[in-house]
Amino acid sequence: MSMQAFSTPQIIVNNETIAIVPNSLTYDGGEGEIKVRAASTGGGSAVSVHTFDAESMVSKVKFEIYVTADADKKIAKWKSMIGTNVIQFSDQLASGEVMARSFSGMSCTNAVERGPAADGKISIEWSGDQMA
Repeated sequence: MSMQAFSTPQIIVNNETIAIVPNSLTYDGGEGEIKVRAASTGGGSAVSVHTFDAESMVSKVKFEIYVTADADKKIAKWKSMIGTNVIQFSDQLASGEVMARSFSGMSCTNAVERGPAADGKISIEWSGDQMA
């Protein structure tokens, strides 16, 4: 049995569809990290100690856009909306099923560098509330 995967998602930032560089989208749902450490039990033995790291329960979304005439305007708006951006993306499969992800309470976190060139790209990085 074959399966189809996320491959051509539509990206929406604050209710506006954003054209991205193909294959540049990555995301972390903010599930958090599990820290594993060793505790000595003496005599050269140890047991593992597992703890949940609540500080890592932050979602991340990254994608690239091209250096277009309106890119600076969009970036300025995203940067000004600290903790209030909403990012959604979805992809419709051949079966008709829609795969969708949503992130709210997002901030554009990186120092955004523009690379104006024939193949220039801009990397946009976001962090915020856990994926819904």
